[in-house]
Amino acid sequence: MKTRKEQLEQSNAKYKELLEDQFESIKDDFQDVGKKALWIGGALFLAYGLTALITSGSGSDKEEIEEAEIIEVVPKRVKNKKVKLKKIVEREHKEESAVVSAIKHQAIVFVLGLAAKKLGDFLNDLGEKEEESDF
Repeated sequence: MKTRKEQLEQSNAKYKELLEDQFESIKDDFQDVGKKALWIGGALFLAYGLTALITSGSGSDKEEIEEAEIIEVVPKRVKNKKVKLKKIVEREHKEESAVVSAIKHQAIVFVLGLAAKKLGDFLNDLGEKEEESDF
């Protein structure tokens, strides 16, 4: 017959092995989920970047103001009765061609479709893993 100490040591080793297996399983699952989340985040970032790149005109917020663009000078009154001049600038909206507009829209739809597919795959995999872990 085994002594009580030997039984406890065997039981301890058995539980330790089970815990290590569960830890490895959790670690692998976490790595898979992390990788998929990074792919989805990267796809969304890429979609955002492409959208911003395509939809922005020149990319710079401050453009030089040409003299011909200043259309009106409006005086602004202040408390000490001095007048400050404020320049109002209006830019004419330049129409883009129908081809460029269509290409922009198709690129945006394509990239967002890829991101949606990746997100759907990620959620399906996550749901399957949750169902497997319940059993």
